[in-house]
Amino acid sequence: MHGGVSDHEDLLARRRGRIDLTFRRAPDGGTFLGRQYASYPFHICRPHRYVGDPSGMATLYLQSVAGGLFESDRLEVRIAAEPGTALHVTSQASTVVHSMTGDHAEHAVTIEAGEGALVEYLPDATILFPQARLASRVQVQAHETASVICADAFLAHDPSGSSATFDRLDSDMTVAGPTGQVLVRDRFRITGDLLKRNLPGLNGPWIAQATVMVIHRGPSLEALLENIRAELESLPDIFAGASRLPGEVGVWTRILACDGHALRTAVLAVWACAREQMTAKRPGVRRK
Repeated sequence: MHGGVSDHEDLLARRRGRIDLTFRRAPDGGTFLGRQYASYPFHICRPHRYVGDPSGMATLYLQSVAGGLFESDRLEVRIAAEPGTALHVTSQASTVVHSMTGDHAEHAVTIEAGEGALVEYLPDATILFPQARLASRVQVQAHETASVICADAFLAHDPSGSSATFDRLDSDMTVAGPTGQVLVRDRFRITGDLLKRNLPGLNGPWIAQATVMVIHRGPSLEALLENIRAELESLPDIFAGASRLPGEVGVWTRILACDGHALRTAVLAVWACAREQMTAKRPGVRRK
């Protein structure tokens, strides 16, 4: 004990990290980072702009100096996009979740999209090492006129090349309206032992998985769904499905893939298809 605080509580206090970002619209229509707070292990650079993106769109790379997620990490990301902003957020690379012996790690993302905002949250896949335990949460709160594309992806990997696998993954993706009412919730728990059994009807031979939510209302929803399905049908080494979200708020896609490369290709294909449907512009390739 240290001053009435247990060793476990002291560890949790030292393993907490938070990044809080607010994006605003400039008088010329460009999106800029108006407010930021970042604690260890987060780090951000200045936003970038890419030719061919929607007018004024800012691209931000979230970075970590910690080398991944470790036991007892509790990390929180908040991204607020004020009215009329356009924002693309991604990661510097895949996030490794390291082996754990007792506790678990938590990674929570909150996205707030204001009136007329366009937000794309597309981090690279999380890589689960043997004995990793992760609770992943993505919460989106969006105005009726906002559009949001968000992805949550994972794959299992054993650097030693043995048959060891992760312990468990708890995934929770929620979409809410502007007043906080829950519109969509997608939750699952999977263990590494179950995944590596390759059970028919569960995951079969596929070892990587992604969920992509496209929050977008309007008469183009059916065309968006059909275009996403056509895009996925043209790709090798994946098994995927897409359907309308409840309340006609957008499209949900689940992708199973044989490896990380096939998974990333499919996620980017859904993103490109959705971007083109929303803005009439297909995005260019972003370098990592």
